[in-house]
Amino acid sequence: MAPVSGAMLRDLLLCERRMELDLRGDPAGRDEVSSFVQMLWEGGVRHEEEVVSGLEGAVADLRGLQPEDRGRETLRALQRGVRWIVGGRLELGDRVGVPDLLLVEGDAVHAGDVKSGDPHAPDGRAPRPEYAVQVGHYAALLADMGLGEGSRAFVIGRDGGLVWYDLTATARGGSVAEQVATLVGKARAIRDGRLGTRAALCAACALCHWRTLCRAELEAADDLTLVAGLGRALRSVVEPVAPTVTALAALDVAALSADGHALPGLGAGRLARFRDRARLLRTPGAKPFARRALDLRRHAREFHLDIESDPLDGGLVYLHGVVEVADGRETYHAFFADGHGEEGDAFAAAWRFLLSDPAARIFHYSRFERTAYRALAARHPHVCTRAEVDELFSPARATDLLCDVVQPATEWPTSSVGIKALAKWLGFRWRDADASGAASISWFADWRRTRDPAVRTRIEAYNHDDCSATVVLLDALIRLPVMDGAAWPPPGHGATGP
Repeated sequence: MAPVSGAMLRDLLLCERRMELDLRGDPAGRDEVSSFVQMLWEGGVRHEEEVVSGLEGAVADLRGLQPEDRGRETLRALQRGVRWIVGGRLELGDRVGVPDLLLVEGDAVHAGDVKSGDPHAPDGRAPRPEYAVQVGHYAALLADMGLGEGSRAFVIGRDGGLVWYDLTATARGGSVAEQVATLVGKARAIRDGRLGTRAALCAACALCHWRTLCRAELEAADDLTLVAGLGRALRSVVEPVAPTVTALAALDVAALSADGHALPGLGAGRLARFRDRARLLRTPGAKPFARRALDLRRHAREFHLDIESDPLDGGLVYLHGVVEVADGRETYHAFFADGHGEEGDAFAAAWRFLLSDPAARIFHYSRFERTAYRALAARHPHVCTRAEVDELFSPARATDLLCDVVQPATEWPTSSVGIKALAKWLGFRWRDADASGAASISWFADWRRTRDPAVRTRIEAYNHDDCSATVVLLDALIRLPVMDGAAWPPPGHGATGP
């Protein structure tokens, strides 16, 4: 019987199906580990070594011991009065914890992990959920073993600072301690075969080693999460009235609303959009459409902007790419930074280029560019101010094709509205078979280590294609027909649905 571990709870929080497949899945069905995930592992090991080398006080390093010996030696190290235990092991019943660090303060022992990411959630205050459930699991073990009180744990993030988590603080969905208790119960039920799991299409799938198998399961089940934007939580809301994509496509939303069958947290308008996406997915040869007239046109001069950054290295922006479109020609401009020392210069050069023609229209895809430029302005105030960044990305000068156009006003026969999904549907192809933001980060790590010109060329070619994809998408958006909704059933299968 596999013990319930902190890593198991982390995986369960992100995707219940991954946890079960890791326990019982056929290894032959696993995908190869991506270069990005491998880079994360290697970077995590290096970061942990840096943190451990800087620990003050007596340290017991148990990482070289066999797992079956670590639990015993952890208790012995605590009896010796060390301040830090590296690679300890906590065992109680069917639970096990392998915290990166144990910190002894007086009579209390606190557990923590060393992470390469930001310890905080996107709001900058709350604990990062997947980190919190891991260290919360260790804290609960310590408390039940009589070694700690279980209310606090810590994470040392990418900047080397120690961040404490209050595990009992009230939060939406319950405190971390309450979430841990719930997840432990669910993990046991899945492990023991008392609870089944289901895949769900989500952002985490891209880097998961079960992605191909799960996608096949989803397609075979005609699963609702194949509809863009309809994730695991909304699936449970929609399933009582439409359990599959095909059923959702046939759903009479108006009649449902008239009968008073409101779905919790899902209004009729939003449900109708999901229904239309389902119809497009299940209609052979379906074409995208706009729900209203789109205020888009081609301009005499355009700058199509895309940036590459490394969130694991303080958000370092290592490439600003711009495809300039003028006089019917496309010209690619790359502003590259080899590292933090060159980031400001690359930003300044890109900024000057973007300001070189106030009449040029800037196109980008998502809020990421604006957010990154705000952070760059804070790090390099000699280049520009936050107010100037906001002015550059204002509607008067720039268009966010994702947030201003695609998401609010269009529907597509795809399971995602990411730039790659839409551009590929339109026939655009990236030159690199491994084209992704994660791959770019991995290539950049290779570049910094080797300075191989071919690697830099690969990074810039990928970025160039990202920029060119927005040009292709812009043309397609301008030509989209305006429709009230998608027809159903498909032509030749009966009358048009509501």
